[in-house]
Amino acid sequence: MARVKQRGTPSSVAQDTAVSAAIKLLWVLVLLVGSALALDWLLRSDNFPVENVHFEGSFEHVTRAELVESVKDHVRGNFFALDLSAMVTRLESLPWVYRASVRRRWPRDLHVLFSEQQLVARWGEDARLNHVGELVEISDAAATPPLPLLQGPTGTHPQVLQYYRGFAHMLAPGGLHPVTVTLTSRRTWRIRLSNGWTLVLAREDPQRRLARFVQVYTHALAAHERSIQQIDLRYTNGLSVQWLDPPARPLQAEFVRAH
Repeated sequence: MARVKQRGTPSSVAQDTAVSAAIKLLWVLVLLVGSALALDWLLRSDNFPVENVHFEGSFEHVTRAELVESVKDHVRGNFFALDLSAMVTRLESLPWVYRASVRRRWPRDLHVLFSEQQLVARWGEDARLNHVGELVEISDAAATPPLPLLQGPTGTHPQVLQYYRGFAHMLAPGGLHPVTVTLTSRRTWRIRLSNGWTLVLAREDPQRRLARFVQVYTHALAAHERSIQQIDLRYTNGLSVQWLDPPARPLQAEFVRAH
């Protein structure tokens, strides 16, 4: 005699489905609560404290004591919950620190890598310029090697630094270098050279006018280094020499005027 398999009634099937869904939901809730409790434990300030902070850099002007002092309030608490961005901001607020980065090093150490400011010029009376043309306020900059003096209207420091570098490159073959570069309010250029001379350049195409000076310097002017005070290069096709002690014989150059 054949057996007949009985199927559950619709109501019993629905009940089984509801129980299964409730069990799954319960497991999800257990996992969420467990994860939350584990995360709370993991991030508690008294768990996983930082053990060591390692500093890497040149230490020419920055001291380890300064670095420790700047980050000490940021390394208290949980290793995983530290605000590394805040630490970087604090480190880069130190006058001699140019850039800094902070990384976690397992299990509980921090690694701080920093680079120092590379000062390339003075700007006005008090400020300094770094290698990318940023203004830097450093109170003990007097301890650094002598730097060229750059001057100009407010906000022109990137432009003046750019031109200074171009002028220095052009003058180098003749053994000269600019010690002071000034952009005047009329946008003319005044360059004080290492030999004491002052060059005056017009605002239009100052590089071409300086190239004219470089061309004539070796052949007509170098021998009179102690006799010249200023050279005006604002002329279209020539230059004018202001003498401290005029030479007995005129310069043998048709484009040089003397007065």
